Amino acid sequence: MPNYLSPGVYVEEVSSGNKPIVGAGTSTGAFVGIAERGEIGKAILITSWSQFVREFGGFIPNGYLAYAVYGFFAEGGTSCYIVRTCCYSDITKSTTKMAKPAAVSLIDNETNEDKVGKSMQVIAANEGTWGNNISVRVEPAGEIYNGFKLTVIYQSPLMVEAEILEVFDNLVAESVDDLDKLEEYINGVSKFIRIEKDSWKDGSVNVKGSKKPPKTTSGSGDDLKGYYLEKLSGGDDGLSYKDGSNKVINIGSVDFAGDSKAQNGLYAFDLVDTVNILAVPDMAGDRSFILKALEYCKNRKDCFFVADASKGLGATEVKDFKKATGAYNGQNAFNSSYGALYYPWVWVNDSLTRSKKLVPPSGVVAGTYAYTDATRGVHKAPAGVFDGYLDSVIGIEKIVTKGEQEELNPIGVNVIRSFPDGICIWGARTLSTDAEWNYINVRRLFLFLEKSIDRGTQWVVFEPNEPGLWGKVNRNLTAFLTRVWRDGALFGSTPDEAFFIKVDEENNPPEVRDAGQLIIEVGVAPVKPAEFVIIRISQKTLSK
Repeated sequence: MPNYLSPGVYVEEVSSGNKPIVGAGTSTGAFVGIAERGEIGKAILITSWSQFVREFGGFIPNGYLAYAVYGFFAEGGTSCYIVRTCCYSDITKSTTKMAKPAAVSLIDNETNEDKVGKSMQVIAANEGTWGNNISVRVEPAGEIYNGFKLTVIYQSPLMVEAEILEVFDNLVAESVDDLDKLEEYINGVSKFIRIEKDSWKDGSVNVKGSKKPPKTTSGSGDDLKGYYLEKLSGGDDGLSYKDGSNKVINIGSVDFAGDSKAQNGLYAFDLVDTVNILAVPDMAGDRSFILKALEYCKNRKDCFFVADASKGLGATEVKDFKKATGAYNGQNAFNSSYGALYYPWVWVNDSLTRSKKLVPPSGVVAGTYAYTDATRGVHKAPAGVFDGYLDSVIGIEKIVTKGEQEELNPIGVNVIRSFPDGICIWGARTLSTDAEWNYINVRRLFLFLEKSIDRGTQWVVFEPNEPGLWGKVNRNLTAFLTRVWRDGALFGSTPDEAFFIKVDEENNPPEVRDAGQLIIEVGVAPVKPAEFVIIRISQKTLSK
Protein backbone atom coordinates (compact mmCIF):
# COMPACT_ATOMS: atom_id res chain seq x y z
CA MET A 1 0.00 0.00 0.00
CA PRO A 2 1.58 3.37 -1.04
CA ASN A 3 2.24 5.88 1.75
CA TYR A 4 0.46 9.12 0.75
CA LEU A 5 1.73 12.27 2.51
CA SER A 6 0.27 15.14 0.48
CA PRO A 7 -3.50 15.72 0.21
CA GLY A 8 -4.88 15.06 -3.26
CA VAL A 9 -6.45 12.51 -5.60
CA TYR A 10 -4.37 9.45 -6.44
CA VAL A 11 -5.21 6.97 -9.20
CA GLU A 12 -4.02 3.40 -8.79
CA GLU A 13 -4.13 0.60 -11.35
CA VAL A 14 -5.52 -2.54 -9.75
CA SER A 15 -5.36 -5.96 -11.39
CA SER A 16 -8.76 -7.52 -12.05
CA GLY A 17 -7.36 -10.93 -11.21
CA ASN A 18 -8.67 -12.36 -14.48
CA LYS A 19 -6.34 -14.40 -16.69
CA PRO A 20 -7.90 -14.28 -20.17
CA ILE A 21 -7.64 -17.48 -22.18
CA VAL A 22 -6.37 -16.86 -25.71
CA GLY A 23 -7.49 -19.21 -28.45
CA ALA A 24 -4.76 -21.49 -29.80
CA GLY A 25 -3.89 -21.51 -33.50
CA THR A 26 -5.48 -24.15 -35.70
CA SER A 27 -4.31 -23.49 -39.26
CA THR A 28 -0.54 -24.13 -39.38
CA GLY A 29 0.37 -26.91 -41.79
CA ALA A 30 3.01 -29.60 -41.32
CA PHE A 31 4.53 -31.45 -44.29
CA VAL A 32 7.12 -34.23 -44.55
CA GLY A 33 8.50 -35.20 -47.94
CA ILE A 34 11.19 -35.41 -50.57
CA ALA A 35 12.59 -32.07 -51.73
CA GLU A 36 15.21 -30.89 -54.20
CA ARG A 37 17.29 -29.33 -51.45
CA GLY A 38 17.05 -27.99 -47.92
CA GLU A 39 18.09 -29.16 -44.49
CA ILE A 40 17.14 -32.76 -43.78
CA GLY A 41 15.32 -33.81 -40.63
CA LYS A 42 14.54 -30.34 -39.27
CA ALA A 43 11.20 -28.51 -39.21
CA ILE A 44 11.54 -25.21 -41.09
CA LEU A 45 8.84 -22.51 -40.96
CA ILE A 46 7.61 -21.45 -44.40
CA THR A 47 5.17 -18.59 -44.94
CA SER A 48 4.93 -18.41 -48.74
CA TRP A 49 5.50 -20.46 -51.87
CA SER A 50 8.43 -18.27 -52.90
CA GLN A 51 10.10 -18.91 -49.54
CA PHE A 52 9.63 -22.65 -50.03
CA VAL A 53 11.39 -22.42 -53.40
CA ARG A 54 14.29 -20.52 -51.83
CA GLU A 55 14.66 -23.04 -49.00
CA PHE A 56 13.73 -26.36 -50.62
CA GLY A 57 13.73 -25.84 -54.38
CA GLY A 58 10.86 -26.20 -56.81
CA PHE A 59 8.87 -29.04 -58.35
CA ILE A 60 10.71 -32.33 -58.87
CA PRO A 61 9.60 -35.42 -60.82
CA ASN A 62 10.21 -37.87 -57.96
CA GLY A 63 8.27 -36.25 -55.13
CA TYR A 64 4.91 -34.64 -54.33
CA LEU A 65 5.99 -32.37 -51.46
CA ALA A 66 6.41 -29.22 -53.57
CA TYR A 67 3.03 -29.77 -55.28
CA ALA A 68 1.35 -30.19 -51.89
CA VAL A 69 2.90 -27.04 -50.45
CA TYR A 70 2.00 -25.06 -53.57
CA GLY A 71 -1.59 -26.29 -53.26
CA PHE A 72 -1.64 -25.43 -49.56
CA PHE A 73 -0.78 -21.79 -50.23
CA ALA A 74 -2.95 -21.62 -53.37
CA GLU A 75 -6.01 -22.70 -51.38
CA GLY A 76 -5.49 -20.15 -48.62
CA GLY A 77 -2.88 -21.54 -46.24
CA THR A 78 -0.57 -18.93 -44.73
CA SER A 79 2.12 -20.81 -42.79
CA CYS A 80 3.48 -24.33 -42.50
CA TYR A 81 6.49 -26.28 -41.31
CA ILE A 82 8.45 -28.44 -43.73
CA VAL A 83 10.58 -31.48 -42.89
CA ARG A 84 12.70 -32.81 -45.73
CA THR A 85 13.48 -36.50 -45.46
CA CYS A 86 15.64 -39.06 -47.23
CA CYS A 87 16.68 -42.69 -46.87
CA TYR A 88 18.45 -43.56 -43.61
CA SER A 89 20.55 -46.67 -43.03
CA ASP A 90 19.50 -46.45 -39.37
CA ILE A 91 16.51 -44.22 -38.66
CA THR A 92 17.45 -44.01 -34.97
CA LYS A 93 20.60 -42.10 -35.92
CA SER A 94 20.22 -38.91 -37.94
CA THR A 95 23.88 -39.12 -38.99
CA THR A 96 23.14 -42.22 -41.09
CA LYS A 97 21.24 -40.43 -43.84
CA MET A 98 22.26 -41.68 -47.27
CA ALA A 99 22.13 -38.23 -48.89
CA LYS A 100 25.46 -36.45 -49.36
CA PRO A 101 26.37 -32.83 -50.20
CA ALA A 102 28.36 -31.88 -53.28
CA ALA A 103 31.81 -30.36 -52.68
CA VAL A 104 35.04 -29.15 -54.27
CA SER A 105 38.46 -28.35 -52.80
CA LEU A 106 40.30 -25.12 -53.56
CA ILE A 107 44.09 -25.30 -53.20
CA ASP A 108 47.02 -22.91 -52.96
CA ASN A 109 48.27 -22.40 -56.51
CA GLU A 110 51.03 -20.02 -55.45
CA THR A 111 53.50 -22.90 -55.27
CA ASN A 112 53.78 -26.24 -56.97
CA GLU A 113 50.44 -28.04 -56.69
CA ASP A 114 52.20 -31.33 -55.92
CA LYS A 115 53.83 -29.87 -52.81
CA VAL A 116 50.97 -28.05 -51.16
CA GLY A 117 47.84 -29.14 -49.34
CA LYS A 118 44.31 -28.00 -49.89
CA SER A 119 43.32 -24.58 -48.61
CA MET A 120 39.59 -25.05 -48.12
CA GLN A 121 36.56 -26.98 -49.24
CA VAL A 122 33.44 -25.44 -50.72
CA ILE A 123 30.45 -27.62 -49.81
CA ALA A 124 26.82 -27.32 -50.87
CA ALA A 125 24.72 -25.99 -47.99
CA ASN A 126 22.79 -29.23 -47.80
CA GLU A 127 22.63 -32.68 -49.29
CA GLY A 128 21.45 -33.65 -52.75
CA THR A 129 22.29 -33.80 -56.43
CA TRP A 130 21.20 -30.16 -56.73
CA GLY A 131 24.66 -29.24 -55.42
CA ASN A 132 26.28 -30.81 -58.49
CA ASN A 133 24.83 -27.90 -60.48
CA ILE A 134 26.79 -25.36 -58.43
CA SER A 135 30.09 -23.88 -59.55
CA VAL A 136 32.27 -21.35 -57.75
CA ARG A 137 34.30 -18.79 -59.64
CA VAL A 138 37.48 -17.50 -58.01
CA GLU A 139 38.88 -14.22 -59.35
CA PRO A 140 40.74 -11.13 -58.14
CA ALA A 141 39.07 -8.99 -55.51
CA GLY A 142 37.52 -5.73 -56.57
CA GLU A 143 39.44 -3.58 -54.09
CA ILE A 144 41.94 -5.60 -52.03
CA TYR A 145 45.33 -6.62 -53.41
CA ASN A 146 45.91 -10.35 -52.95
CA GLY A 147 42.26 -10.70 -52.04
CA PHE A 148 39.77 -12.63 -54.10
CA LYS A 149 36.13 -12.71 -55.10
CA LEU A 150 34.02 -15.86 -54.82
CA THR A 151 30.95 -16.11 -57.06
CA VAL A 152 28.41 -18.90 -56.57
CA ILE A 153 26.83 -19.97 -59.87
CA TYR A 154 23.96 -22.38 -60.50
CA GLN A 155 23.04 -24.08 -63.77
CA SER A 156 20.88 -27.18 -63.98
CA PRO A 157 20.70 -29.26 -67.18
CA LEU A 158 17.32 -27.66 -67.94
CA MET A 159 18.65 -24.10 -67.72
CA VAL A 160 19.83 -22.33 -70.87
CA GLU A 161 21.83 -19.74 -68.94
CA ALA A 162 23.60 -19.97 -65.60
CA GLU A 163 22.28 -18.01 -62.63
CA ILE A 164 24.52 -16.10 -60.24
CA LEU A 165 23.28 -16.93 -56.75
CA GLU A 166 25.73 -15.08 -54.50
CA VAL A 167 28.86 -12.96 -54.74
CA PHE A 168 31.42 -12.54 -51.96
CA ASP A 169 34.04 -9.92 -52.78
CA ASN A 170 37.22 -8.65 -51.11
CA LEU A 171 37.90 -11.92 -49.31
CA VAL A 172 41.32 -12.62 -47.82
CA ALA A 173 42.89 -16.03 -47.24
CA GLU A 174 46.53 -15.17 -46.58
CA SER A 175 46.77 -17.06 -43.30
CA VAL A 176 45.11 -19.61 -41.09
CA ASP A 177 43.44 -16.79 -39.14
CA ASP A 178 42.06 -15.41 -42.39
CA LEU A 179 40.56 -18.80 -43.21
CA ASP A 180 38.92 -18.95 -39.78
CA LYS A 181 37.28 -15.58 -40.37
CA LEU A 182 36.36 -16.51 -43.94
CA GLU A 183 34.71 -19.73 -42.78
CA GLU A 184 32.72 -17.93 -40.08
CA TYR A 185 31.61 -15.16 -42.44
CA ILE A 186 30.49 -17.22 -45.44
CA ASN A 187 28.87 -19.94 -43.35
CA GLY A 188 26.91 -17.28 -41.53
CA VAL A 189 25.42 -15.55 -44.56
CA SER A 190 25.42 -17.93 -47.54
CA LYS A 191 22.23 -19.78 -48.41
CA PHE A 192 23.93 -22.14 -50.85
CA ILE A 193 27.46 -23.04 -49.75
CA ARG A 194 29.52 -23.76 -46.66
CA ILE A 195 33.28 -23.36 -46.22
CA GLU A 196 35.49 -25.81 -44.36
CA LYS A 197 39.19 -25.39 -43.79
CA ASP A 198 41.28 -28.22 -45.13
CA SER A 199 44.89 -29.23 -44.53
CA TRP A 200 47.65 -26.97 -45.80
CA LYS A 201 51.42 -26.53 -45.69
CA ASP A 202 53.12 -23.88 -43.59
CA GLY A 203 53.26 -20.43 -45.08
CA SER A 204 50.77 -18.22 -46.84
CA VAL A 205 47.48 -19.49 -48.13
CA ASN A 206 46.34 -17.98 -51.40
CA VAL A 207 43.08 -19.48 -52.59
CA LYS A 208 42.88 -19.62 -56.36
CA GLY A 209 41.33 -22.91 -57.37
CA SER A 210 42.56 -26.38 -58.21
CA LYS A 211 43.18 -25.95 -61.93
CA LYS A 212 45.17 -23.61 -64.08
CA PRO A 213 43.20 -20.48 -64.87
CA PRO A 214 41.36 -20.48 -68.17
CA LYS A 215 42.33 -16.87 -68.62
CA THR A 216 45.38 -14.82 -67.52
CA THR A 217 46.79 -11.40 -68.20
CA SER A 218 50.48 -11.70 -68.99
CA GLY A 219 53.17 -9.20 -68.11
CA SER A 220 51.93 -8.37 -64.62
CA GLY A 221 53.73 -11.12 -62.80
CA ASP A 222 50.54 -11.79 -60.82
CA ASP A 223 48.52 -14.84 -61.79
CA LEU A 224 45.55 -13.52 -59.80
CA LYS A 225 44.64 -11.74 -63.01
CA GLY A 226 43.06 -15.02 -64.10
CA TYR A 227 39.90 -16.65 -62.79
CA TYR A 228 39.14 -20.22 -61.84
CA LEU A 229 35.81 -21.96 -62.28
CA GLU A 230 35.31 -24.97 -60.02
CA LYS A 231 32.29 -27.28 -60.23
CA LEU A 232 31.01 -29.06 -57.14
CA SER A 233 30.48 -32.81 -57.40
CA GLY A 234 29.56 -35.86 -55.34
CA GLY A 235 26.11 -34.65 -54.29
CA ASP A 236 23.64 -37.48 -53.72
CA ASP A 237 19.94 -37.46 -52.79
CA GLY A 238 20.34 -40.85 -51.14
CA LEU A 239 17.51 -42.19 -53.29
CA SER A 240 17.40 -45.16 -55.65
CA TYR A 241 15.00 -45.32 -58.57
CA LYS A 242 13.18 -48.05 -60.41
CA ASP A 243 14.71 -48.56 -63.85
CA GLY A 244 13.32 -46.15 -66.41
CA SER A 245 11.14 -44.20 -63.99
CA ASN A 246 11.13 -41.54 -61.29
CA LYS A 247 9.76 -44.00 -58.71
CA VAL A 248 11.90 -44.03 -55.56
CA ILE A 249 12.38 -47.61 -54.32
CA ASN A 250 14.73 -47.34 -51.33
CA ILE A 251 12.75 -45.01 -49.10
CA GLY A 252 9.82 -46.18 -47.03
CA SER A 253 7.40 -45.35 -44.27
CA VAL A 254 10.09 -45.63 -41.60
CA ASP A 255 12.04 -42.76 -43.21
CA PHE A 256 8.95 -40.54 -43.21
CA ALA A 257 7.70 -41.57 -39.78
CA GLY A 258 11.13 -41.08 -38.22
CA ASP A 259 12.30 -41.85 -34.71
CA SER A 260 11.29 -40.08 -31.50
CA LYS A 261 14.81 -39.99 -30.07
CA ALA A 262 16.50 -38.94 -33.32
CA GLN A 263 13.70 -36.39 -33.85
CA ASN A 264 13.56 -36.89 -37.59
CA GLY A 265 10.58 -37.55 -39.86
CA LEU A 266 7.31 -36.83 -38.06
CA TYR A 267 9.15 -36.47 -34.78
CA ALA A 268 10.95 -33.36 -36.03
CA PHE A 269 7.66 -31.63 -35.21
CA ASP A 270 8.12 -32.52 -31.53
CA LEU A 271 10.20 -29.35 -31.30
CA VAL A 272 7.30 -27.27 -32.68
CA ASP A 273 4.11 -26.89 -30.66
CA THR A 274 2.16 -24.87 -33.23
CA VAL A 275 1.51 -27.39 -36.02
CA ASN A 276 -2.11 -28.39 -36.55
CA ILE A 277 -2.66 -29.96 -39.99
CA LEU A 278 -0.35 -32.81 -41.02
CA ALA A 279 0.05 -34.01 -44.62
CA VAL A 280 2.60 -36.39 -46.14
CA PRO A 281 1.73 -36.74 -49.85
CA ASP A 282 4.71 -38.94 -50.72
CA MET A 283 3.18 -41.62 -48.47
CA ALA A 284 -0.18 -41.64 -50.26
CA GLY A 285 -1.71 -45.09 -50.01
CA ASP A 286 0.88 -46.43 -47.55
CA ARG A 287 -1.33 -48.00 -44.90
CA SER A 288 1.46 -48.63 -42.39
CA PHE A 289 2.48 -44.99 -42.51
CA ILE A 290 -1.09 -43.73 -42.24
CA LEU A 291 -1.53 -45.76 -39.05
CA LYS A 292 1.70 -44.30 -37.64
CA ALA A 293 0.66 -40.75 -38.52
CA LEU A 294 -2.75 -41.21 -36.90
CA GLU A 295 -1.09 -42.50 -33.75
CA TYR A 296 1.36 -39.58 -33.77
CA CYS A 297 -1.48 -37.05 -33.96
CA LYS A 298 -3.42 -38.85 -31.24
CA ASN A 299 -0.42 -38.72 -28.91
CA ARG A 300 0.17 -35.02 -29.63
CA LYS A 301 -3.49 -34.11 -29.05
CA ASP A 302 -3.15 -30.94 -31.11
CA CYS A 303 -2.72 -32.14 -34.69
CA PHE A 304 -4.97 -33.65 -37.38
CA PHE A 305 -3.74 -35.89 -40.21
CA VAL A 306 -4.95 -35.49 -43.80
CA ALA A 307 -4.46 -38.89 -45.45
CA ASP A 308 -4.38 -39.73 -49.15
CA ALA A 309 -5.76 -42.89 -50.71
CA SER A 310 -3.67 -44.70 -53.32
CA LYS A 311 -3.68 -43.54 -56.91
CA GLY A 312 -5.88 -45.44 -59.35
CA LEU A 313 -8.38 -46.95 -56.92
CA GLY A 314 -12.00 -47.48 -57.81
CA ALA A 315 -14.84 -46.87 -55.36
CA THR A 316 -14.92 -50.49 -54.16
CA GLU A 317 -11.14 -50.60 -53.81
CA VAL A 318 -10.95 -47.43 -51.71
CA LYS A 319 -13.70 -48.86 -49.50
CA ASP A 320 -11.52 -51.94 -48.94
CA PHE A 321 -8.51 -49.66 -48.41
CA LYS A 322 -10.24 -47.90 -45.52
CA LYS A 323 -11.84 -50.96 -43.90
CA ALA A 324 -8.92 -53.39 -44.48
CA THR A 325 -11.08 -55.79 -46.47
CA GLY A 326 -10.62 -57.39 -49.88
CA ALA A 327 -7.01 -57.01 -51.02
CA TYR A 328 -6.14 -55.48 -47.63
CA ASN A 329 -7.67 -58.27 -45.57
CA GLY A 330 -5.63 -59.04 -42.46
CA GLN A 331 -4.32 -55.50 -42.05
CA ASN A 332 -5.49 -53.04 -39.41
CA ALA A 333 -8.50 -50.94 -40.40
CA PHE A 334 -8.36 -47.17 -39.99
CA ASN A 335 -10.30 -46.11 -36.91
CA SER A 336 -9.26 -42.75 -35.52
CA SER A 337 -10.82 -39.35 -35.01
CA TYR A 338 -7.41 -37.72 -35.44
CA GLY A 339 -7.39 -38.00 -39.21
CA ALA A 340 -9.45 -38.04 -42.40
CA LEU A 341 -9.07 -39.84 -45.73
CA TYR A 342 -9.55 -38.12 -49.10
CA TYR A 343 -10.22 -39.62 -52.52
CA PRO A 344 -9.57 -39.46 -55.48
CA TRP A 345 -6.32 -37.80 -56.61
CA VAL A 346 -6.56 -34.44 -58.39
CA TRP A 347 -5.16 -32.89 -61.55
CA VAL A 348 -3.15 -29.67 -61.26
CA ASN A 349 -1.14 -27.53 -63.66
CA ASP A 350 2.54 -28.52 -63.62
CA SER A 351 5.06 -25.81 -64.49
CA LEU A 352 7.84 -28.41 -64.48
CA THR A 353 6.48 -30.27 -67.51
CA ARG A 354 4.19 -27.48 -68.76
CA SER A 355 1.29 -29.88 -68.71
CA LYS A 356 -1.05 -31.26 -66.06
CA LYS A 357 -0.05 -33.64 -63.29
CA LEU A 358 -1.97 -36.05 -61.07
CA VAL A 359 -1.16 -35.46 -57.39
CA PRO A 360 -2.46 -36.57 -53.98
CA PRO A 361 -5.15 -34.19 -52.67
CA SER A 362 -3.79 -33.68 -49.14
CA GLY A 363 -1.98 -30.43 -49.98
CA VAL A 364 -5.01 -28.61 -51.36
CA VAL A 365 -7.21 -30.10 -48.63
CA ALA A 366 -4.85 -28.83 -45.91
CA GLY A 367 -4.98 -25.37 -47.50
CA THR A 368 -8.78 -25.52 -47.44
CA TYR A 369 -8.68 -26.38 -43.73
CA ALA A 370 -6.50 -23.33 -43.06
CA TYR A 371 -8.65 -21.02 -45.20
CA THR A 372 -11.90 -22.19 -43.58
CA ASP A 373 -10.40 -21.73 -40.11
CA ALA A 374 -9.44 -18.15 -40.96
CA THR A 375 -12.69 -17.13 -42.64
CA ARG A 376 -15.34 -19.17 -40.81
CA GLY A 377 -13.69 -20.75 -37.79
CA VAL A 378 -12.41 -24.19 -36.85
CA HIS A 379 -15.97 -25.24 -36.04
CA LYS A 380 -16.96 -25.02 -39.73
CA ALA A 381 -16.55 -28.22 -41.74
CA PRO A 382 -13.93 -27.67 -44.50
CA ALA A 383 -16.24 -28.85 -47.27
CA GLY A 384 -19.03 -27.67 -49.54
CA VAL A 385 -19.48 -25.53 -52.63
CA PHE A 386 -17.96 -22.48 -50.93
CA ASP A 387 -15.53 -23.57 -48.21
CA GLY A 388 -14.68 -26.79 -50.02
CA TYR A 389 -14.15 -25.25 -53.45
CA LEU A 390 -10.67 -26.06 -54.84
CA ASP A 391 -9.41 -23.13 -56.88
CA SER A 392 -6.08 -24.65 -57.93
CA VAL A 393 -7.47 -28.02 -59.06
CA ILE A 394 -8.34 -28.49 -62.73
CA GLY A 395 -9.72 -32.03 -62.62
CA ILE A 396 -10.08 -35.24 -60.66
CA GLU A 397 -8.71 -38.70 -61.38
CA LYS A 398 -12.08 -40.42 -61.24
CA ILE A 399 -15.65 -39.17 -61.38
CA VAL A 400 -17.42 -40.48 -58.29
CA THR A 401 -21.16 -40.90 -58.63
CA LYS A 402 -23.71 -40.06 -55.96
CA GLY A 403 -24.43 -43.75 -55.54
CA GLU A 404 -20.75 -44.54 -54.99
CA GLN A 405 -20.44 -41.77 -52.45
CA GLU A 406 -23.38 -43.20 -50.55
CA GLU A 407 -21.17 -46.24 -49.96
CA LEU A 408 -18.05 -44.25 -49.08
CA ASN A 409 -19.30 -41.37 -46.93
CA PRO A 410 -20.65 -43.44 -44.01
CA ILE A 411 -17.33 -45.28 -43.60
CA GLY A 412 -15.26 -42.09 -43.55
CA VAL A 413 -13.95 -41.71 -47.10
CA ASN A 414 -14.25 -38.03 -48.06
CA VAL A 415 -14.89 -37.71 -51.76
CA ILE A 416 -13.71 -34.87 -53.98
CA ARG A 417 -16.37 -34.34 -56.60
CA SER A 418 -16.83 -32.37 -59.79
CA PHE A 419 -19.89 -30.13 -60.06
CA PRO A 420 -20.94 -27.68 -62.80
CA ASP A 421 -19.50 -24.79 -60.80
CA GLY A 422 -16.18 -26.48 -60.03
CA ILE A 423 -14.42 -29.15 -58.02
CA CYS A 424 -15.28 -29.37 -54.32
CA ILE A 425 -14.52 -31.38 -51.21
CA TRP A 426 -17.79 -33.21 -50.59
CA GLY A 427 -17.18 -34.93 -47.28
CA ALA A 428 -16.36 -33.99 -43.69
CA ARG A 429 -15.90 -37.30 -41.89
CA THR A 430 -13.05 -38.50 -39.71
CA LEU A 431 -11.78 -42.08 -39.83
CA SER A 432 -13.48 -42.88 -36.53
CA THR A 433 -16.27 -45.41 -36.16
CA ASP A 434 -17.42 -43.65 -32.99
CA ALA A 435 -20.49 -41.57 -33.88
CA GLU A 436 -19.48 -38.97 -31.29
CA TRP A 437 -16.34 -38.17 -33.29
CA ASN A 438 -17.66 -38.63 -36.84
CA TYR A 439 -17.04 -35.08 -38.00
CA ILE A 440 -13.75 -33.37 -38.75
CA ASN A 441 -14.86 -29.99 -37.43
CA VAL A 442 -15.97 -31.50 -34.09
CA ARG A 443 -12.63 -33.21 -33.50
CA ARG A 444 -10.66 -30.13 -34.56
CA LEU A 445 -12.86 -27.87 -32.41
CA PHE A 446 -12.05 -30.03 -29.39
CA LEU A 447 -8.33 -29.94 -30.25
CA PHE A 448 -8.63 -26.15 -30.28
CA LEU A 449 -10.52 -26.01 -26.99
CA GLU A 450 -8.24 -28.45 -25.20
CA LYS A 451 -5.06 -26.69 -26.25
CA SER A 452 -6.43 -23.22 -25.52
CA ILE A 453 -7.62 -24.23 -22.05
CA ASP A 454 -4.39 -26.08 -21.32
CA ARG A 455 -2.30 -23.02 -22.18
CA GLY A 456 -4.67 -20.59 -20.52
CA THR A 457 -4.69 -22.36 -17.16
CA GLN A 458 -0.96 -22.93 -16.66
CA TRP A 459 -0.94 -20.08 -14.14
CA VAL A 460 -3.08 -22.21 -11.82
CA VAL A 461 -0.24 -24.62 -11.03
CA PHE A 462 1.07 -24.13 -7.45
CA GLU A 463 -1.71 -21.68 -6.58
CA PRO A 464 -3.57 -22.33 -3.28
CA ASN A 465 -6.27 -24.90 -4.06
CA GLU A 466 -9.25 -23.20 -2.42
CA PRO A 467 -12.62 -21.66 -3.39
CA GLY A 468 -11.04 -18.35 -4.40
CA LEU A 469 -8.97 -20.14 -7.05
CA TRP A 470 -11.97 -22.14 -8.21
CA GLY A 471 -13.93 -18.94 -8.75
CA LYS A 472 -11.14 -17.38 -10.82
CA VAL A 473 -10.86 -20.48 -12.99
CA ASN A 474 -14.62 -20.56 -13.48
CA ARG A 475 -14.75 -16.90 -14.53
CA ASN A 476 -11.87 -17.27 -16.99
CA LEU A 477 -13.31 -20.38 -18.59
CA THR A 478 -16.78 -18.85 -18.78
CA ALA A 479 -15.43 -15.78 -20.56
CA PHE A 480 -13.50 -17.92 -23.05
CA LEU A 481 -16.31 -20.35 -23.84
CA THR A 482 -18.79 -17.51 -24.15
CA ARG A 483 -16.61 -16.03 -26.90
CA VAL A 484 -16.47 -19.42 -28.61
CA TRP A 485 -20.28 -19.69 -28.39
CA ARG A 486 -20.73 -16.19 -29.83
CA ASP A 487 -18.49 -17.19 -32.74
CA GLY A 488 -21.05 -19.86 -33.60
CA ALA A 489 -18.98 -22.88 -32.57
CA LEU A 490 -21.32 -24.13 -29.84
CA PHE A 491 -24.97 -25.12 -30.06
CA GLY A 492 -27.53 -23.38 -27.89
CA SER A 493 -29.49 -20.15 -27.64
CA THR A 494 -27.74 -19.20 -24.39
CA PRO A 495 -24.30 -19.89 -22.88
CA ASP A 496 -25.95 -22.16 -20.31
CA GLU A 497 -27.26 -24.34 -23.12
CA ALA A 498 -23.92 -24.30 -24.94
CA PHE A 499 -21.53 -25.31 -22.16
CA PHE A 500 -21.06 -25.99 -18.46
CA ILE A 501 -18.10 -25.62 -16.09
CA LYS A 502 -17.82 -27.38 -12.77
CA VAL A 503 -14.96 -26.61 -10.40
CA ASP A 504 -16.08 -26.72 -6.78
CA GLU A 505 -15.81 -28.74 -3.60
CA GLU A 506 -17.95 -31.53 -5.01
CA ASN A 507 -15.39 -32.52 -7.64
CA ASN A 508 -12.46 -31.32 -5.50
CA PRO A 509 -13.01 -33.05 -2.14
CA PRO A 510 -10.24 -33.18 0.51
CA GLU A 511 -8.72 -36.40 -0.83
CA VAL A 512 -8.32 -34.81 -4.30
CA ARG A 513 -6.78 -31.65 -2.86
CA ASP A 514 -4.48 -33.75 -0.64
CA ALA A 515 -3.18 -35.40 -3.81
CA GLY A 516 -2.29 -31.95 -5.18
CA GLN A 517 -4.95 -32.10 -7.87
CA LEU A 518 -7.48 -29.59 -9.14
CA ILE A 519 -10.31 -31.14 -11.16
CA ILE A 520 -12.08 -28.92 -13.69
CA GLU A 521 -15.00 -30.40 -15.62
CA VAL A 522 -15.98 -28.73 -18.87
CA GLY A 523 -18.77 -29.81 -21.19
CA VAL A 524 -19.60 -28.24 -24.54
CA ALA A 525 -22.26 -28.78 -27.21
CA PRO A 526 -20.45 -28.57 -30.57
CA VAL A 527 -22.21 -27.49 -33.72
CA LYS A 528 -22.35 -30.31 -36.26
CA PRO A 529 -22.55 -29.84 -40.03
CA ALA A 530 -25.83 -30.03 -41.92
CA GLU A 531 -24.65 -33.04 -43.87
CA PHE A 532 -28.06 -34.10 -45.15
CA VAL A 533 -30.36 -31.27 -46.17
CA ILE A 534 -33.90 -32.58 -46.60
CA ILE A 535 -36.43 -30.39 -48.39
CA ARG A 536 -40.01 -31.62 -48.33
CA ILE A 537 -42.09 -30.27 -51.19
CA SER A 538 -45.73 -31.01 -51.86
CA GLN A 539 -48.40 -29.67 -54.15
CA LYS A 540 -50.86 -27.28 -52.61
CA THR A 541 -54.44 -27.54 -53.78
CA LEU A 542 -56.73 -24.55 -53.74
CA SER A 543 -59.70 -25.06 -51.47
CA LYS A 544 -63.02 -23.75 -52.55
